[in-house]
Amino acid sequence: MFENKRVVILEGGGFKTSFTAGVLDAFTLYGFHEFDVIVAVSGGSLAGSYFLSEQFGAYFNSMKAICKDPRFVSYTKAFSDGLMNLDFFYEIAEIEFPFKKDKALKVLSKKSFYIVLTHNTTGITHYLQPNEHNWVDMTIAASTVPMITKGVHLVDNVPYSDGGITDPIPIQWVMQQNPKDVLLIRTTHEQFKPTLVKPEYLVAKIIRANDQIKKSVENFQQRIKESIEFADVLALQGKIKQIVPEKALNTNIFTNSVESIILDYRHGIEAGANYLHKIRRH
Repeated sequence: MFENKRVVILEGGGFKTSFTAGVLDAFTLYGFHEFDVIVAVSGGSLAGSYFLSEQFGAYFNSMKAICKDPRFVSYTKAFSDGLMNLDFFYEIAEIEFPFKKDKALKVLSKKSFYIVLTHNTTGITHYLQPNEHNWVDMTIAASTVPMITKGVHLVDNVPYSDGGITDPIPIQWVMQQNPKDVLLIRTTHEQFKPTLVKPEYLVAKIIRANDQIKKSVENFQQRIKESIEFADVLALQGKIKQIVPEKALNTNIFTNSVESIILDYRHGIEAGANYLHKIRRH
């Protein structure tokens, strides 16, 4: 499916995609458009959307605005509707930081964009291309996780959750499509190791979901570890390139610190610029 195509993969991670926003804004500054396909997970789908619409700084500015907005964050609803109100993204995309969908669709006339979703009924990973009518709904579904948000969102009347639950870094799926070149932009840092404290285990026990999704949630950190190990081997073999934070980012899935968002964004700008300087020297 991706034969002779250059693919960019965007890992998710909630507000950690401040780093991704910096990398992609660096690409915009340097006029880097040497890719055919973007495959995005979770918050990466939002960063990728604004990148495709060529709205420099829009995603970065939206994250700074919403991290303290009471319409987006409600601690009292953490155990009911979720800590973060993802339906606020409708207002973000239409009013606060309008998403130039027409521009993005024009770009997609020559490129492809895949958003990774988990089918909420079957627990199977889906890799879907957004269209004019479902683009915003698809990005909301891509960020929908148990406890943190409402847990499920409908796209064309089909219930979906965050694709990162089942495939947090879709490097294996991409490689199965026989791409020409792959660039993986990670938000998980170089020294990542699964922690001894696993809140995912507790979440898996109390969420309302099928056994497949519960198992995926419980093994979330292990899935990331396996994907990173696979990607690192491919990188050592020269089969893919990676842009990776040098250390753990200041942000996490959620943050209320604008300063942390700015620091990670600047880290991404620098990492993106360094990557472009490196490849253009060769």
